[in-house]
Amino acid sequence: MRFLKDQGYRVVRLREAANSEEGSHGRSIALTFDDACQGVYQTAFPMLQRFEFTACVFVVTGYVGKPTEWDYGWGKSKRRHLSWAQIREMADAGFEIGSHTVNHPDLTRIPRRFVEYELRVSKEMLEDKLGQQVDSLSYPFGRFNRYVEQEAERLGYRGAYALRSDGRRRGTNPFCQARWGVYLLDSPLSLRIKIDQGKLLWMEDMKGRIINAFSGWTIMVKGQPDYANNEAKSYAA
Repeated sequence: MRFLKDQGYRVVRLREAANSEEGSHGRSIALTFDDACQGVYQTAFPMLQRFEFTACVFVVTGYVGKPTEWDYGWGKSKRRHLSWAQIREMADAGFEIGSHTVNHPDLTRIPRRFVEYELRVSKEMLEDKLGQQVDSLSYPFGRFNRYVEQEAERLGYRGAYALRSDGRRRGTNPFCQARWGVYLLDSPLSLRIKIDQGKLLWMEDMKGRIINAFSGWTIMVKGQPDYANNEAKSYAA
């Protein structure tokens, strides 16, 4: 964040970034956080406020205030998701809040009748709890297909976001928006490469592909949500 501030970047809302042609943002950038875990509130929120930055936080509504049981965790203790009070505080401070579905499934591998549940219920719950429109979606694990895109548009989202390093062409499709992942092993140099899209961009793309491939381990080990034993069964009946 200090690097972005020192370099004169202006942090903008997602809609402003999405409405700009790719590569024409100049010194503007949009920041996002997936999953809405406690670290976003405890560490990122005060830091961003100090630098007068904002961000969009994508919330897994079925796990608000709960541990990240949907995630494998690689032997670590489970993180905890933000509470509704923390999410409201961030929203009141001007942070955008978006949907990251109800249960964080791979939307391309669940029955179609449950795709609507994941997208609609998460959106409605956020809007009910926060009293504001929610029109942005982040695809869990960055995985989606044409059907998922169409459902997102039909259900009232205005844009949906994945990762640039998933091999897809983006163009101007608002339901196929790309982001660069920023990880613990990144540095101001690697961040600059991603933003400026310089000669070493291929290295950052490869790094992102390798890191993102590990998300498949969570899917294999944890599986998909047990829709037979939750409210989605009656919703989609």
